[in-house]
Amino acid sequence: MSSSKKWIVAALNRSKVFEIHPSIDGKPNISGIEGRFLEIFMTKLGMNYEIVIPEDGEFGRELTFGNWTGVIGMLHRGEADMGVANLGIFEDRYRTVDFGYPYLLEAASFGILKQSKQWKIFSFLRLFDFPIWISILSSLLVSTILIYFILKDRETVFNVLFSLFGNMLRQPLDLHADMNKWKLVIGSWLVFAVTMSSIHSGTLLSFLALPSEPKTVETFEELSEAVTKGTHRVYSMKGDNVIPFFLNSKDAKLQLIGKKMKENNWLMSAEEMSKDPLNNEYKAVVGAKYIFHLLYGTGEMKSKILLSDDIVVTVNAALAFRKGFCCTSQLFEMVGRIMSSGIYDKLLQEESLKVWLSKSQTEKKSEETHSLSVKDLSDAFILLTIGLLISLLVFFVEILFYHKF
Repeated sequence: MSSSKKWIVAALNRSKVFEIHPSIDGKPNISGIEGRFLEIFMTKLGMNYEIVIPEDGEFGRELTFGNWTGVIGMLHRGEADMGVANLGIFEDRYRTVDFGYPYLLEAASFGILKQSKQWKIFSFLRLFDFPIWISILSSLLVSTILIYFILKDRETVFNVLFSLFGNMLRQPLDLHADMNKWKLVIGSWLVFAVTMSSIHSGTLLSFLALPSEPKTVETFEELSEAVTKGTHRVYSMKGDNVIPFFLNSKDAKLQLIGKKMKENNWLMSAEEMSKDPLNNEYKAVVGAKYIFHLLYGTGEMKSKILLSDDIVVTVNAALAFRKGFCCTSQLFEMVGRIMSSGIYDKLLQEESLKVWLSKSQTEKKSEETHSLSVKDLSDAFILLTIGLLISLLVFFVEILFYHKF
């Protein structure tokens, strides 16, 4: 299908996806998944073509009065014949431009870096969750009040409290002799103290031997809660339909995420999206799964990235054409043959391997054995300091009471 006419192709200049390089002979010099994909069927058709890039760097979203941005806008205004940018087929776009054979089924989800193993101050307190700690404290206070009334002022409240607390730390239970008459109360308390101290000791030893991995956000519900708390941010690519979709969703969790994204302008450019969008543990990125497979599907990063199983929407992607374009049927047939042969999947695997190889050559790997530092033992030193300060305070209080009374 050789022709002297030159087709105008609108695309986004994105690393690893559609890269445009300087050309000496005037012919397009492109690479990346979409670039190689375009070059294959253009070569087969024997067509000359020219690449144009929208100034706003967007896929295309509808503005007021029927105007469009990005690649879709260029097709709508007749500035380009064809658009190659993993364009999703949506109803509003379908009314504006024509689409070819769907070559990719995009599942929109989010990716995030897994939480790293980090020792934090008082990590041992996180062995139990907050309700369990409250239950233990409540049991200690209730038992203290009950035993205090049983002894009828033979012991002070503080003596009873300290005795019970020490007993939970596996110290002898030192109370008034009259307490021996209440064997059921004493027995119940001893069973409780031994059970809780044994559970905590066993959990603490296992935690010291193999610290558990911190919890990573895995679902949109958890992501919504994290955004509400202010610990995480959610980004999407500028010009896609993620924010409008979230805002119009019937799910209140998705609506909340969409509102936060719009209020804080949590958007990234096409170039940022295709380089390294997941560069922070508290930054989730919503997008098509193929981009995460491309950037993190091979090598060491595959185990460090969590790609959520939650899918908010699935969209077919295809080539887009301006209305009245002459050769949609030929391109429809050509893309269908390419997809049937599995060439696109092969391109994705090869580009993912290239990404991994480029990262492995630039990143310095250091596997050094470090000695224990003060930071590693900070919990123990802080507890020691707090204990010494409390002891010093009690010492001064006893001296004051001795001289005053």
